[in-house]
Amino acid sequence: MAFWKLICQSKINMKSLIESFIQNRLFMYLGMVFIFLSGVVSLIGLRRDAFPNVDLKQMVISTKFPGASPADVELRVTYPIEEKLKEIDGIDEIRSFSRNSVSDIDVRVSLEEKDPEKVLNEIRRAVDNAMAELPAQVTEKPKMTERKSGSFPILEFSIFGGKDEIELHTTAEFVERELEKIQGVARVDVFGKRDREWHILVNANKLKQYSLDLNDIINTIRNRNINLPAGSVDSETAFDLRIDGEFKNPSEVGKIPTRTNEIFSTVKLEDIARVEDTFEYPRFLAIANGKQGLILSVIKKERSDAIEVADNVRKRLNELSKTYPSGMKTFVLNDEAKRTKNRLNVVSSNALIGFTIVFGILFLFLDFRTATLTSLSLPFSMLMTFSVLPFFDVSFNMISMMGLIISLGMLVDNSIVISENIYTYLAEKNDSVTASLRGTVEMIVPIFGSYLTTVTAFLPMLFMTGIMGKFIWEIPLVVIVALTASLIESFLFLPARIAAFAKTPNQMKIKSKFRLKMDSIFHSIETNFSKLVSFNIRHKKSSFAVILLLVFGSCGALSQMDFVLFPKEDIEIIMIKAEFPPTSRIFQTREKMKYMESIVQKIPKEELVSYSTKIGVQQTDPDDPLSRFGENLGVILIYLTPEVKRERKATEILRSIEPDLKKTPGLNEIFLEEFGNAPPIGAPITISIQGKDYETLKNISNELQSFLKSIPGVFSVRDDYRYGRKQMYIQLDEGLESFTGVSTLSAANGLRAAYDGERAGTVRKGRTKIYLRVLYDRDFRKNPNEIKTIPLRNKAGNITNLAKISKMDLIESPELLAHKDFERAITVNGDVKLDEITAHDANQRVATEFKPLIEKQYPGIMITFGGEEKDTQRSMASLAKAGIIAIFGIFGILALTIKSFWKPVLILSTIPLGIIGIVIGFPLSGKSISFLAMIGIIGLAGVLVNASIVLVDCIDSIRKDSKASMDDILIEASQRRFRPILLTTLTTVAGLLPTAYSLGGSDPVLIPMTLALGWGLGFGTLGSLLYVPVTLSVFNDLTTRFKEKRSNKK
Repeated sequence: MAFWKLICQSKINMKSLIESFIQNRLFMYLGMVFIFLSGVVSLIGLRRDAFPNVDLKQMVISTKFPGASPADVELRVTYPIEEKLKEIDGIDEIRSFSRNSVSDIDVRVSLEEKDPEKVLNEIRRAVDNAMAELPAQVTEKPKMTERKSGSFPILEFSIFGGKDEIELHTTAEFVERELEKIQGVARVDVFGKRDREWHILVNANKLKQYSLDLNDIINTIRNRNINLPAGSVDSETAFDLRIDGEFKNPSEVGKIPTRTNEIFSTVKLEDIARVEDTFEYPRFLAIANGKQGLILSVIKKERSDAIEVADNVRKRLNELSKTYPSGMKTFVLNDEAKRTKNRLNVVSSNALIGFTIVFGILFLFLDFRTATLTSLSLPFSMLMTFSVLPFFDVSFNMISMMGLIISLGMLVDNSIVISENIYTYLAEKNDSVTASLRGTVEMIVPIFGSYLTTVTAFLPMLFMTGIMGKFIWEIPLVVIVALTASLIESFLFLPARIAAFAKTPNQMKIKSKFRLKMDSIFHSIETNFSKLVSFNIRHKKSSFAVILLLVFGSCGALSQMDFVLFPKEDIEIIMIKAEFPPTSRIFQTREKMKYMESIVQKIPKEELVSYSTKIGVQQTDPDDPLSRFGENLGVILIYLTPEVKRERKATEILRSIEPDLKKTPGLNEIFLEEFGNAPPIGAPITISIQGKDYETLKNISNELQSFLKSIPGVFSVRDDYRYGRKQMYIQLDEGLESFTGVSTLSAANGLRAAYDGERAGTVRKGRTKIYLRVLYDRDFRKNPNEIKTIPLRNKAGNITNLAKISKMDLIESPELLAHKDFERAITVNGDVKLDEITAHDANQRVATEFKPLIEKQYPGIMITFGGEEKDTQRSMASLAKAGIIAIFGIFGILALTIKSFWKPVLILSTIPLGIIGIVIGFPLSGKSISFLAMIGIIGLAGVLVNASIVLVDCIDSIRKDSKASMDDILIEASQRRFRPILLTTLTTVAGLLPTAYSLGGSDPVLIPMTLALGWGLGFGTLGSLLYVPVTLSVFNDLTTRFKEKRSNKK
């Protein structure tokens, strides 16, 4: 009763508000002007992105431990930091990677954590506390980087050519500074960049001749290369003092004295070393379209407009390129902003086509004036929606536009129902004000009930968990905002418009030939449909059985359909990862990669935009914790033309070049990957094996890889545990160490300086910082036997050789040691050919056929699934929860509004009818069920029940005033409500149709959702119009018989 009192009071308040708008038309005019202006301004101001910004709540902790092996990094850096992180609550997953000289720890905060910023601050404090336990060689504070999806490269370009590398680097630094001045640019990353250095290349023999070691040279340079203030002179002519010993050019370095020899002659540095103006040894090489140079990536700020920033960058880059030195050029490799713009244009085009089709349907079904007044609800509801979206920090992206496309047809549903009801009163010769008021007020409860059921279906999606929940939350938000805008428009502005511009009763009698013809066609359709309903009711048992059979069969078929989290279509980027023997030096790897580039160059020009090659690394972005580094590694990124402009799909191109790529001389491994249009969800197959012993883990990994390779359709199987270069372990003899007075630390420093060199200071040339690096000359460093002869100074000041105080062993060393959740782990990754098997099916085979056997054979070993499978499980669990809440919510609203228990059950039972359309539509369209398709199915529940609500309400209304049989009432109600239900269904499906079938361009991410809604709503609505009458007739017969039996017993 309390609920109905609230409804009645709300209805009275709404009536007063509606009446004020109808009688005071100034409200309507001012309101429409305000909505138009605010909507246009908001639309222009919305920032543009490909996808919504998702806070990944992820932090990467990177710590440098120079010269340390992976085992040392694990023991002395990774473990101490992990111990501190163990104490923190709210962490979902921790993965660590101990490499040569670097520890990377990837910490992911639970997406369900209520205060993630607090957890991130605790992580920062824990790392700070761990610093005290790290070795002295860790001189830099660990770098902590938050990963966010909104900060990504919008433009990648190369700079190459010029007279030398100094000129190239100087130009790149200038371009970097200039581009970072542009508003919205967070930073510019330069790949292939090397620090400029003056190398002091020491001759080892001459060093020994003068009883010196490298530390003597390093200290001499540091003591000479200073530029410091020395106070001021306080006199009548006051002036400051400064000591300036900074080197001005390389030749000055050679002139400094190192010591005085036995005959008191000064030994200068140039007597024992030569100085070269060069760059640090390259760790990375950047090649663009076969031209070696530098690759610059422009990273936008998280909340900036991707397209606007990219346009400004391109404009400025074009200006800067005109100032380049002779022979230097720029080439744009990857324009992500352009790709974003194209995709948004596709979505906008489909929305515009849908908008036009909806208008056409209105003018087809309604007379011109009614259609015009009603159709205005569509643009004004959309403009009202755009006015509100900035308050929720929603950008103009594919996901938010998807919400608008879903709403497109529904935005006029309320207006159609209200306008038809108003015109019913106008036909009864009521004046326009009275007809508008009565026609609108009468529909408040049913329309508000319909609005609530649809909103209730989408509302739980706002609170979905996991990465996918955060990714799609803008869809339900936009749908709810748009439907609310439609409700306001249809209750306040539409009645006022009709009251002002409606036809008089006499005008309504006059119809055009076209309208008379259309009315005749629709009347014929209604008559034939009523005959179909009559036929079904006469054969109710058979009809009921057939419908149930179709429903159960469709649900069974849906469960057997292929499922992919996100479809791999419209691919424009292919990545080739190559690995050569660990002994391969960086320039050797470059020569081998040229063979691969020659194969890439054979891709037809109409398919290939550009390609870039990076030597020394394998990574997807600079902050990727799964990056691999090494001189024997290389990666080629192939940028393809949009799929609509080429005959072959990316998969076909990939498979066509794969056989030749595998013939690359000296190749150890090669993996080819496609980059799809999806959120960051990981590899299709990501399986972690956790335990205490790497040897056992590696054995299990080998077994798992063999198992995966035996599954048809699974390819690119590999793990993250492999051996790198051999390492020479040098251990000082403890007795000799104390006897000679050479410490382990001084030996380590001397050894590192000999080969990697030691930076002994800096000088500046304008903005350029130049490092002074001291190391042995190339002849010494190339000869492995010279390691034993490295001179070291003991505490007494005497020189001894490293070989005299140590023993040396050359052993294999792993490239990387990984942990997952504080346990040692090896992770196996793989990809799948979707035309043969889905990632979910492949992972399930491992879970059911492989995992139980291994866990039984190796007690204490844990096998867990990550990547796409983990995200699929989490997303589907969250989606199922949202679906259950939506169904119960819809049931509650129906029960309260209809004041019945079994009628809401009947209405809800129509939802599975939509599955019939889905299991027909997806195979016909050649699509798999995806996560967004499942979102569409849940949204379908809220939309589909509206037709049944209207039909049941009409049946109840006729029963109150008619003494006809129940079957006749059912037939009459079906005929009476057929036209408005058909019209609202057609407008909703029409809004979805262009996106579902790519009338304005294709976007594979959004197609499954629109297909699910379109086919589901079309078949579901038709099924409901047949199912509800038949079911009510069957239950009426059962109720009648039950009453007759009870009456007979009495």
